[in-house]
Amino acid sequence: MKLSPVGVVLGTIGLLVGVAGVLALREATLSTHEPVEPGTTTEVRFDAATRGGEVGQTLDEMVSALVVTCRLEVSSDLVGDVEDIGDDRYRAVLAPALDETNRRQFRGCVEDWTIDQLETDNVDFG
Repeated sequence: MKLSPVGVVLGTIGLLVGVAGVLALREATLSTHEPVEPGTTTEVRFDAATRGGEVGQTLDEMVSALVVTCRLEVSSDLVGDVEDIGDDRYRAVLAPALDETNRRQFRGCVEDWTIDQLETDNVDFG
C-alpha cells in the first residue's frame, strides 16, 4: 500500500483537528477550582414556589432543605438560616465564597434538584 503525500497531509490535519476538539471539550467541561479568601461569603438569591406539597410542609422548610442539600455539592457551608426576602424570593449566605465552578454546581443543584412540588428559578449570586 502506497501513501500519497496529500493523504498524509489530510490525515495529519484531521488528527490535529480531532485532538484540538477533544482538548477544547475537556477544558469546557473540566471542574477546576480557584482559591478563595478565607472569611469571604457568597450570597445566593432565588425564587421558589410550591404547588401543593405535603401537608404540614411550608415553602420555607422546603427551600431550607434544598439549600442544605445543595451545599453538600460545594466546598462551602451555610451561614445562618435561609431567609425569605419577600415575593417568594429567598436568600442564603455561604462561606467561604463560591468560586466559578462551585457557583455552576450550586446553581445546577438549586435549579435541578427535585423536592416534590418545589420549583426554583432566577438564581443569582451577590
